[in-house]
Amino acid sequence: MDPLDTRFLRDFLAVAHEGSIRRAAERLNVVPSAISRKIAEAEARLGVILFERSSKGVILTEAGELVREHAQHLHDERTYLLDQIGHYSDGSSQIVRIATGEGFTSDLMENGLLELTHVHPHLRFIIEHAGTEELQRRVIEGEADIGIAYNTLMTEATRSLAQSRQPLCGIVPRDSPLAGRKSVSLAEMLAQPLAMLSQAYGIRNLVGQAAADRGLALRVQVETASIALLLRYVCAGVGVSFLPRFSAASQAERGDLVVLEIEESSLQQVNTHLMVRARRRLPKSVETVANFLSERMVAFRD
Repeated sequence: MDPLDTRFLRDFLAVAHEGSIRRAAERLNVVPSAISRKIAEAEARLGVILFERSSKGVILTEAGELVREHAQHLHDERTYLLDQIGHYSDGSSQIVRIATGEGFTSDLMENGLLELTHVHPHLRFIIEHAGTEELQRRVIEGEADIGIAYNTLMTEATRSLAQSRQPLCGIVPRDSPLAGRKSVSLAEMLAQPLAMLSQAYGIRNLVGQAAADRGLALRVQVETASIALLLRYVCAGVGVSFLPRFSAASQAERGDLVVLEIEESSLQQVNTHLMVRARRRLPKSVETVANFLSERMVAFRD
């Protein structure tokens, strides 16, 4: 048996991504013992340990990381080939997987996909919301073709195809005493009842660090993973929140809430990124979508 044959590498990638043989088996609809046996046989033939086992799951060794990179490269090249072949097939369709922060949803639909789906009707999309770290992980591990993120730390494993400075703003009720102003201080915002995204999102960490630098207390009344809930919280007049301007643009245009600049330099130096996995040869469909979104979405206009 070739220890690095296609079927083994498929199973290997699933285990590497899930961090668990059991979860990988569930995803692949096979019994865990079958995957365990394949891994043990491959380790014996290669003469190295690929995974460190523990009660919590499995972790790649250095040798395992090399195999994962090889397996991911082969998977990417296969996707690239099938995408290229698809352009010669009648009635073909290519699937592009997008992982995005929820705050980009309206912008993505109204300024991106609305026109994109008319210009390229053969394209199909799988779109999933994720927090900043999870979103980047999905791109790095090949679970998403494109990541759209706010306030993310780019690494050597990712490549930014588009970026734009998009300051973090104060989102306040239309009848708030702050609503008539152009800008507001961080201290004034934090003195109000406050709803914020959870710590899985870059915005929470950004505001928390700015508050700590100023010696200000960050007291969150409502914590959530839903930007829609944050917007409802502000529109209902309960309190304030922090979001980039594009995330609340529709509500601001309708007069449901007010978006204010925040007088805090660290909250001004924030970027959006449209990212892909580094060193990946992009299928034509992915490249087409990435270029279209970077040109049309408000989030990528300074």
